[in-house]
Amino acid sequence: MFSNPLVDLNELLLDELIRGLDIIEIDNFQNWEIDHVTDNSKNVKANSLFVAIKGFNVDGHQYINEAISQGAIAIIGEDKIENNKDFTYIRVKNSRKILAELVNRVYDNPSHKLRIIGVTGTTGKTTTSSMIDHIITDIVGSSGLIGTLYNKIGTEYLYDPTKCTTPDIITLNKFFTKMRESKTDYLTMEVSSHGLKLDRVWGVDYDVGVFTNLSYDHMEFHKSLEDYYQSKERLFRYLAEDKAAVFNLDDKYTNRLVKITEAKIYTYSIYNKHGDITAEDIKMNQNGLEFKISINRDIISNLGKMVHPTVLRLRTPLLGYHNIYNILAAFTTALILGFPLLKVKAALESFTGIRRRMEVIYDQDFTIIDDFAHNPASLTANFQTIKSFDYNDLIMIHFLKGRRGLQANRLNAQLIGKWAKRLNLADLITTRAEEEVIYKNKVLLEEEAVFTEIIRNKGINIKNTARLQEAIELALGKTKRNDLLLIIGGPGLDRAAELIREYL
Repeated sequence: MFSNPLVDLNELLLDELIRGLDIIEIDNFQNWEIDHVTDNSKNVKANSLFVAIKGFNVDGHQYINEAISQGAIAIIGEDKIENNKDFTYIRVKNSRKILAELVNRVYDNPSHKLRIIGVTGTTGKTTTSSMIDHIITDIVGSSGLIGTLYNKIGTEYLYDPTKCTTPDIITLNKFFTKMRESKTDYLTMEVSSHGLKLDRVWGVDYDVGVFTNLSYDHMEFHKSLEDYYQSKERLFRYLAEDKAAVFNLDDKYTNRLVKITEAKIYTYSIYNKHGDITAEDIKMNQNGLEFKISINRDIISNLGKMVHPTVLRLRTPLLGYHNIYNILAAFTTALILGFPLLKVKAALESFTGIRRRMEVIYDQDFTIIDDFAHNPASLTANFQTIKSFDYNDLIMIHFLKGRRGLQANRLNAQLIGKWAKRLNLADLITTRAEEEVIYKNKVLLEEEAVFTEIIRNKGINIKNTARLQEAIELALGKTKRNDLLLIIGGPGLDRAAELIREYL
């Protein structure tokens, strides 16, 4: 998105730059003129301030000497270090938060001048964010989006698949500033648990926080479900009392979240009839969804506009029960932002979905569906949807969770095993997609082995492949008339649809 995580300054004096920060001690203070701020030693230039951050794999304190050799004259860090008096060392409790405060200050807090919606949860973040962005664009004409698939400002797309869902605070502030310059006022962000735990969004001024759901995922990073939850919780602790929090009332974690936020609370649900906005009379098939949206109380937007209780019917080409939740979340958010009810409905009905989210890529003599589902919650949502479809046999290409630990693949295998008979699963083909993925998504052989053992013990035909193209050729060879071919899993399958179309 912005390749250089470096803040350029105009010879700002050090005492002005650090004034008011929570500092433990300063060694060898000199009021240097600072030209740059960065947390990456490779980006250090002459007269830089380098912020040493402790990561999970890399400790920035190990690069202090390198930063000094490249021109850093001031260092911020958490550890006590020896100083030969060639530089100023500022010790703080939390380097990440200090970096965020510095960057927000230097850029003059651009997030405060935008209307920002943050969407977090285990599943539904990408689709819900895209829906909200679509509504805003449809009504206002221009909107910004930061997410898993791409980042954009208006019609300018800034796509980089090597970047994380939630960028670092320097990149975010550059993005916010660019939005201000382009006169784009609304921004929807996917806010990942990684970004929250690592304080990448510290100081970002969210107007609305949206919670979709929470279940088992990312345990290679969080180590426990409680830690995962507490990371998500941070978004709603950030919200001030004049902001809004939108919660899925059918998710059990909402009971905890409503107790910790100071924001105005709005809820949506399907099963819990106490939701502010609910879905009723649901009809679902292979052509899409149709249901009633019931607004059960006055919804007052953060612009002071009011929507009174009413019921309206919505039709969408989107597939799956889970998309009802995504629609309700986006619908509620749009009303909170003050957009007219009927325009919101029309915008949602014109939303045709996004790539690799229950995407039908072929539907003639047989059907092919491509879905990014990769954890128990998203796999369950997929299976609940396709079980009502009319087909003969199910053929599945599945990309395992690379470098996510044995437990993640064990749980997914157990879930597929439970659904196999109900879905009429005839053949399961796994792929490591070795030519498709970057290092962090490489599937380990032991991950493949634990998944395969469980599937075989369930009596399911399984074939492991190393390359995506091999998996596709095998699957297409097994798929017969009126069958369903399901492409399911994470980034190793991102080019599957493109490759399949070359055969059809």
